[in-house]
Amino acid sequence: MRIAIGEFAHETNTFCPGVTGIEDFKLRNWSVGSEIFRRYRGVRNDLGGMIDAAERIGGIELVPLLATVTQPSATVARSAYDEIRDTMFAQIKAAGQLDAICLAMHGAGTVEGMEDLEGTFLGELRELVGNEIPVVLSLDLHGNTTEAMLRHSNALFYCHEYPHIDTFDAGVQNLETAVKIINGEVRPLKYLIKLPVAVPPATTFEGPGKVINDRCYEWMKEPGVLDCSFTHGFPHTDVSVICTSVLVITDNDEALAKRVAEDVAELILATLDDFLSPLPGAEEALKQALATTAQPVIVAEVSDNPGGGAPGSGTHLLRAMLAANEPKTCFGFVWDPETAKQAHAAGVGAKIKVKIGGFTDALHGAPIETEAYVKVLSDGQFILKNPMGAGRLVNLGLMVRFVIGNVDVLVGSRREQTLDDGTFELHGIDVRKMRVVGIKSQQHFRGGFKHIAGTIIRTDTPGLTTSNLWDLPFKKIQRPIWPLDQLPMGYREVISVGPAS
Repeated sequence: MRIAIGEFAHETNTFCPGVTGIEDFKLRNWSVGSEIFRRYRGVRNDLGGMIDAAERIGGIELVPLLATVTQPSATVARSAYDEIRDTMFAQIKAAGQLDAICLAMHGAGTVEGMEDLEGTFLGELRELVGNEIPVVLSLDLHGNTTEAMLRHSNALFYCHEYPHIDTFDAGVQNLETAVKIINGEVRPLKYLIKLPVAVPPATTFEGPGKVINDRCYEWMKEPGVLDCSFTHGFPHTDVSVICTSVLVITDNDEALAKRVAEDVAELILATLDDFLSPLPGAEEALKQALATTAQPVIVAEVSDNPGGGAPGSGTHLLRAMLAANEPKTCFGFVWDPETAKQAHAAGVGAKIKVKIGGFTDALHGAPIETEAYVKVLSDGQFILKNPMGAGRLVNLGLMVRFVIGNVDVLVGSRREQTLDDGTFELHGIDVRKMRVVGIKSQQHFRGGFKHIAGTIIRTDTPGLTTSNLWDLPFKKIQRPIWPLDQLPMGYREVISVGPAS
C-alpha cells in the first residue's frame, strides 16, 4: 500500500498589507521528499501523526511529497501558490502508482484572485489524479469550510482543540481513514451546516468552546460517526466564505449525520452570547496582574498575535509594563530584527539606545525609544514543549534579552507567537519566579503555560487580531453575520456530499 503525504498550509489575514511570497514559505519550512521524515518524525503535529500511524499499522510505504507552511500573514501571492502547487504535483507525477494522498492543509487560505485556496488546490489535484484515488485532509479548526473542499476530498478531519494540541491526532485519523477507505472498510459521507457566525477566538479548554466540543465528543461515540467537528472559522480575514460550521462525517449514513450536525448547530446558536467576553486594555490588564497574588500572571496581548497574521512588533503592552517598571516582570517577545542585530553588534554588557518595535504601522503602537542593557544574546533556537507541535525546532533568529529598568525584554528576528517558556529559558529567565510575564498570543499559549500560570489575563490592544471584530474593516464578508449583525434566525446552509462511487 503506497500513500503519499504532504502539507500546504496558510492562514491568510487579508487585512495584512502586501502579499506572502514564496520566500516566506521557503524561509519558514520547505521540505521536499525524504526531508519530511527527518523533520517531522516524532513531532506532535499532523505530519508527525501520519508518519506515526503508518509505521504503527505496518505494510505501508509512505511517499513524501512537499511540506510547506509559513506564519499566518497577508494574501498569498499567485506566483507562490503556483510554485507550491507545481512542486507538489511534480512529486506526485514522479511517485508512480499511489493508493491514497493524505494532506495537511489549513482551511483559511486566500490567494491573489482566489478566495478558497484549499478548494481550488484540491480541484486541480483531482484534475491531475482523477476521482478514484482517495484524498484525505487534516485541517485547522479555524478553517472556513467550502463546498469545493468537500467535493474534492474523501474525508476532512479538523483538529478539535484550541490550542491545537490534537493536530497529531488529526494526522493519525487522516491516515487511518485513508487505509480504511482503500480496504473498503468505510465510505465517508460528509454533512456540513454553515452558520452565519464569526466566532471571536475562543479556547476549548473552558467556556462555550469546551461545552460544544464535549457534545461533539459524545456524538463521536455513536456507532457510524467517524468525526464531528465544531469549526470556528477564521474571523481575521475579509472573504465571503467566512463561517462557523459543524462538519459531521459518518460511514455513509446521511440521516445520522443530519441528526448529529443539527444537534451541535443548535447548541452553538444557544451559546453564542457566551463567546462575547470584553477584554481589558493594556494598562487595566497590567493593573489587574500586579494586584493578583496567584503568580506568575501570564498577560497575553491577543490583538498583536503573529499566529493570526498580526506583526508581533506592537508596543502597547510593553509600553505599559515599562511605565509600571515593577520588579520581576518580563516581556517575550517583540519582533524587531534590526534592534536584535544592533544588540548583537554591541555585545553582552553594552548599554545602547534602542527603538523597539512599532516599525510596521501606527495601529500597533509607536516605537519605544529608551536605553537598554544587553543581558543575553542567542540564536533564538530551542525545541518546542507545547503539546501543539512538541518536538519541533523553533528558530526565532538573532535574539536579545534587554534589561530596561526593572523589566526584562526579549526581542527576536522572526515573527512567531510565544507558545511556551522555551524562549525565556533560552535567555536565562525562569518564568515561574516572575510576577508578570507579557507575551503575544491569542489562545495557543495556554498549551505551554497553563500548568505554569498562577493567573491568565488576556488583553486586547489595537491590532489586526483583535477579539473585537467590530474594529476590523470588513468589506467582502457576507452579511448579515453575527456578532457584527443580529443573527438571522433560522438561516443556515447545508451541504451533504456522499461517498465516492
